[in-house]
Amino acid sequence: MKRYALLPLITLALSACGGGEGGSENSTQPSALSAVEGKIENVSGSAITVNGQQFQVGSVSYRNQSIPASILAADMNVSLNTGARAAMSAKSGSDVQLDPTFTGKITEIDPKLGTFKVSGVSLTFSNLSNQIKNGDWVMVSTLPTANAGYKVLSVIKFGYDADGMVEVEGRISDIDFNNKSFKVGSSLKVWFAGADINNAKKLRNGAWVEVFGRTQENAFGVEAVTAEKIMIKSFSGVNGRGEIEGIVTWVDKDYSRFEVNYRGIFEIHKSTKYDCEDGDICNNYSLREGMEVEVDYVANAKGNFAKEIEFEDDSDVDGDWDKFEFKMKGYADNLDDTELSFEIGGVKVYTDNNTEFDDELNFDSIGNCRLEVEGVIINGDHVAREIECEDD
Repeated sequence: MKRYALLPLITLALSACGGGEGGSENSTQPSALSAVEGKIENVSGSAITVNGQQFQVGSVSYRNQSIPASILAADMNVSLNTGARAAMSAKSGSDVQLDPTFTGKITEIDPKLGTFKVSGVSLTFSNLSNQIKNGDWVMVSTLPTANAGYKVLSVIKFGYDADGMVEVEGRISDIDFNNKSFKVGSSLKVWFAGADINNAKKLRNGAWVEVFGRTQENAFGVEAVTAEKIMIKSFSGVNGRGEIEGIVTWVDKDYSRFEVNYRGIFEIHKSTKYDCEDGDICNNYSLREGMEVEVDYVANAKGNFAKEIEFEDDSDVDGDWDKFEFKMKGYADNLDDTELSFEIGGVKVYTDNNTEFDDELNFDSIGNCRLEVEGVIINGDHVAREIECEDD
């Protein structure tokens, strides 16, 4: 079934063309990466700059449908496959994949306040184009903020087909396996009965999901989204070197690991390098929740390992992040094998794909010792990031 209008395929190859380290035309840095993910910093002719590296624009797509390259603009989130096969031949270069947080109909625009809704989610963006009107179909790129919020980077108008589905991304909260529903963001309800889920066992509170479905509307606007497809997003699909730009959403108490965009944990090693603006001195102890970073990493079966962390000079770190962290100690009880949750002192704690179990623990054995737990709070849900036995 057609969901998006088929548009002419742009056949230019995607290949690195300088930028990054030294800006040399012969630089091998981009081709050594297998995946690049971040926002477009600049568009110049048929080239885009992502994470400080310039790439010749290749075919552009969204959900496996060809999109004209003319849609590309600064601050759009994209992902690029820059594997060895693509680097070997300019004629077989890879696709630039658009990676928005939301697609859907824009409503309730207030130009004075810079507020609007997309698929029922309230957003704020002071630079919204006056060419975008209520009822237009838009593509919104964002970064996460504390407590299930969104920092809007760009809002782009694009062609819409009447058979199209909306897309919403966000952190799951208030999941109900009996009613087959959960919330994305702070309030949008998603019904998932019958949905195609890429890893149903990991569908639980705290997971970052990409939902494709159809809106349910009432007299007041969008009431909910009925999901047809749900993707649990992480960095596990990368095999080899990757690069991600995003927001630090959690830092381990001993600064040995950290999380980016709620989607994946990165381990820090002695060999990890750090790049700071203006010649400042920085290291792993410089990491803070809410910071914007670029991470060059290596992914394998054991996890994601940070090769280099670049601290962005325009990072906007506010106090909100501290309000949505928790640390607790105690014995686990009331274990729930369906939700993969437990309680400490009457507080329910959820685990998700990014929960790290130390001291050879796993969910089934957390009752064997007094625990130390730290994590984040999303819409009132306590989600563990690290669980370990309390030191004697």
